[in-house]
Amino acid sequence: MKSRSSLLSDIGQMAQGAASLVDDMRMDAKNIMNSRDERKQNHSNLVTYEDFEALTTRLESLVARIEFLEATIQNNKTVKSAAGRKKTPKNKED
Repeated sequence: MKSRSSLLSDIGQMAQGAASLVDDMRMDAKNIMNSRDERKQNHSNLVTYEDFEALTTRLESLVARIEFLEATIQNNKTVKSAAGRKKTPKNKED
């Protein structure tokens, strides 16, 4: 009876080792596929989503700054032209 228990224990350990080996092989295959996908993406010059979002945010900020500066320039032109119209030439009486 003792040898039978030992035999089942050994078979159980072998099965556990085989399952562990299969799991390691699965992880290696997954890593290889991910590595290939990453190399393909790098080769095709794709941009990550995070980089795209950062650039989009920066672009929106720059557009807002440009619009603000354009409005400021337009406002300054309006103020200067209004100030120029208010000035009346002085008549010199000599």
